[in-house]
Amino acid sequence: FGGALFQVLRRFYGRDDVAFTFISDEWNGITKDNQGNVRPLIPQSFTSFSQAEEDNGQSRIYLGIHWSFDRTSGITMGQQVADYDLDHLFLPL
Repeated sequence: FGGALFQVLRRFYGRDDVAFTFISDEWNGITKDNQGNVRPLIPQSFTSFSQAEEDNGQSRIYLGIHWSFDRTSGITMGQQVADYDLDHLFLPL
């Protein structure tokens, strides 16, 4: 999903170098762990959509869900899906 998301954002803004900070619902300084302790606030800052896209893909590897080749192929495929959708499905009426 990351490849598609960040490709849509690149196309919307017309560039890749958009800096932003993301705060996960898991690490927002409010959510509690299974023992009732409040998890700390851990914002993640990125200098571009590509940086966030790679970080998102890498996180799936750290979780043990995917391999490195899944990240690479998944990002490429997601970008292609986003491009196709934006070029063919969301057209002016």
